[in-house]
Amino acid sequence: MHHGYNFEEVKQKVISALSQNYAGLSGVELSTKTKINRMTLTKYLNLMLTQGLVRKKKLELLMYGTWIKMLPRLSSH
Repeated sequence: MHHGYNFEEVKQKVISALSQNYAGLSGVELSTKTKINRMTLTKYLNLMLTQGLVRKKKLELLMYGTWIKMLPRLSSH
């Protein structure tokens, strides 16, 4: 079944899932938690990456990335 996602819907699901997992989640884990196809989710994650909403932490030994929610920047005074 085809589901037409919009960016805001996916963003909210991803941020919610990542907010509950401080260490981050793999693409497969995020796909499972958000119930969004992994390939579809990857497209949205890359868009979120360019907007600074998430970051991808590369894990050398495991050869895959973990997505992590970006924390709001604190202003320095």
